Amino acid sequence: MAANPAPADGVRLGVAVDLGSAAATRPQLDRAAELLETARANGLTSAWAGESYHVRPEVFHLPAVLTVLGHLAGRTDLPLGTAVLLARAYEPRRLAYEAALVDQLCGGRLTLGLALGNADLAGRVGGGTAGRKPAEWFADLVAFLRETWSAAPGAAGAGAAPVAPPPARPGGPPMLLGGRTRAAAVRAAVLGDGYYAATNYGDGLLAARAADYWDARAGEPGDVAVTRLCLVDEDAGRAREAAARYFAPVRDYYTARRAWMGADGPEAPRFPLVGSPAGVAAALRRYASFGVTSVQLRVAPYGTPPEAARRTLRLVGDAVLPELGKDRVR
Repeated sequence: MAANPAPADGVRLGVAVDLGSAAATRPQLDRAAELLETARANGLTSAWAGESYHVRPEVFHLPAVLTVLGHLAGRTDLPLGTAVLLARAYEPRRLAYEAALVDQLCGGRLTLGLALGNADLAGRVGGGTAGRKPAEWFADLVAFLRETWSAAPGAAGAGAAPVAPPPARPGGPPMLLGGRTRAAAVRAAVLGDGYYAATNYGDGLLAARAADYWDARAGEPGDVAVTRLCLVDEDAGRAREAAARYFAPVRDYYTARRAWMGADGPEAPRFPLVGSPAGVAAALRRYASFGVTSVQLRVAPYGTPPEAARRTLRLVGDAVLPELGKDRVR
């Protein structure tokens, strides 16, 4: 097994926005925009949102993540990312159009995180894999998006026809591919620009998939990103007590589905980025040792008071980043 390369420029820190269908949407987005300004002021360098297609009100996420990011594009100058978009909910050509448009709206600052999503999405909201093996369909989707975004204006043919407007960047936004299996990490290394690991992937699973990704990259540069629940307090015990209260809805959402996953299957939930600034800095160093290049901090899941989320971001800027300055975490 090849050694995981340490990120040359440190672990990049972003903020993950929690938005759910259990409350009115616009007030959530207003609070999110304020949170992004706090994140930016405290040294975080990107903003990310996921998506879900609920049949009843749930604590996260909203559907149609590109619509959400299109709104936020006019309210922040942070780079934006999907973490992650569920590909089975989309018809490929429409996805090419919509992602290109959002890349235009945010001035070429979009990163497209993609995962297959559950099989039932096809029957409920469209898209699907057209009867093909999901992995094959997903690989072809990634290739189709690249080809479409790279097509010359006026090109003919179903696969090469360009979209208008095109993405702000030639070739379109970078794509980070998700999935829990080794095959998913290898697919991300071969077909994508990086690998994306979810909140509910435990550290053992994250380390294993990061190793699979970097082995398949065979020395080429790349990215491994992960989303993590985060609460920082000067007192580690106080941080854990607050997280037990504020993170309960998200914790229980995953637990009810047996979706807290370790390398060998379901495991008890753990929150490595809950604690004192020194403890959180140590966890981020450990992630860098896995080969992780980007960590998105979920500081405001449903039920977290806005001031608690802002306090975490201020402590990240005032205490965690300086602690890690020698490691060039940014």
